[in-house]
Amino acid sequence: MLAKHAFYYFISHGLPALISFASIAIFTRLLTPEEYGIYALIFAIAGLINAVVFEWLKFSLIRYYPKYKDDSNFLETVKISFLGLVLTSTVVGLIFYLTFEQLSFAYLVLCLVLSWSQSWYGIHLSLLRAQLNPKSYGYLSFSRVALGLALSTSLILVGLNEVGLLIGMIAAFWLTLLVPTLKVWKVRPNVTHLDHNMLKGFVKYGFPLTITFLLTVVIHNSDRLIIEYLMTTSDTGVYSVTYDLTQQTIYTFMMVINLAAFPIAIKALEEKGEEAAYGQVKKNTSLIFLISIPAALGVMILSSNFVHLFLGAEFREQAMMLIPYIAIAAVLRGFKIYCVDIVFHLKQESSLQVIPVVGAAIVNIGLNFLFIPVYGIEGAAIATLVAYALAIVMSWIIVHVKINPLPFPTGDFFKIVLATLIMGLVIWPLRHEVGVATFIYQVGMGAVVYGISIIVVNALGVRGVLKQVYVSKIKGRFHA
Repeated sequence: MLAKHAFYYFISHGLPALISFASIAIFTRLLTPEEYGIYALIFAIAGLINAVVFEWLKFSLIRYYPKYKDDSNFLETVKISFLGLVLTSTVVGLIFYLTFEQLSFAYLVLCLVLSWSQSWYGIHLSLLRAQLNPKSYGYLSFSRVALGLALSTSLILVGLNEVGLLIGMIAAFWLTLLVPTLKVWKVRPNVTHLDHNMLKGFVKYGFPLTITFLLTVVIHNSDRLIIEYLMTTSDTGVYSVTYDLTQQTIYTFMMVINLAAFPIAIKALEEKGEEAAYGQVKKNTSLIFLISIPAALGVMILSSNFVHLFLGAEFREQAMMLIPYIAIAAVLRGFKIYCVDIVFHLKQESSLQVIPVVGAAIVNIGLNFLFIPVYGIEGAAIATLVAYALAIVMSWIIVHVKINPLPFPTGDFFKIVLATLIMGLVIWPLRHEVGVATFIYQVGMGAVVYGISIIVVNALGVRGVLKQVYVSKIKGRFHA
């Protein structure tokens, strides 16, 4: 089931990821670093609003769907809670606007509406994940990204620049969500179906996650705000687009595995117990390493061609400098969220997640203020890498002491690292070559060498899997 669902999620995220790469290539050629920097700041603030106000509801939906899926009050409670949070964030936003005169009302509205759009989109995708419905998930993801590219590009070309980019993204969210919202969630909320006991369970489980996710977003986004404060909007734009491009390349693969794997781990816990769930987590971790480690090394080695293809000329020079730090940070971030923190979710010990993330967030902010004046935007990337490394160490210790030794696939990890190094040695001589055809050749060569190396070292018992496929599919058909 994991392989099947991971494949579907790979398709559903792989195609949107290609469109996202095209979006970055287009937007960095149509916008200046300063204009992209304004967009990045609004996006970062919307992300903070999403983390503080809405994210706990999404996590609660995934966690409790197996338990309440047959309860007619469940989805209505989620929907009414979301609407209440929209109203709350509107009131708080207006208070901020009236308190701080320098705030732009247009940018405030864009921040709020973008955060609502992201949140409702995330809630519906979470429902599809909980229902183990990757096909609908993929259709919605692809439609939103493709429509966003078309609308945003059109609005930029008519002269709306970064505002057009934001409006296009928001419109894409709601145009793709319109039919699912009407069909699944209905329009009119029915407050009589609000289950207060269910909501209390959501809050108890989700509130610590809100703090955790907020602090994770602080680690992820605070560097952009501090760069804006200490340097310029153009520097913010260069840093943001490099960060987004590199993270998206690596983190998307890790997210694909988790999208398929987390609901299966929850199902294993509910139906077979903790031992089966931990066994599933160990398999999930192996798969995440199988994809993320070679992706990170490949991006670092081929960074010259990578930025040449996907970034505008004004962004490239500094992007080359940032990519190695961000690539490593992406792997660390994914490992923490999808391999270590998963244990907190399984045991419903979400409050324990707060401790390491608080420490990492404080360190990240402090190092940003310390490093950026000395090293510029490179200092921000270093600070983020250190913060994620610290968060992993602290989380790992807490999991080991308070819950259960982390189900870490030591043997597979070293086999994957060895196969990745072999791949790196092969593509290293190609690192300075650029061009679309060259990039296809570089990636293809790396993938083939890595695949062969994985078979040779027998990571994840792949030889046994291939033998089983041969016997059941190919040899069986031949003899039939």
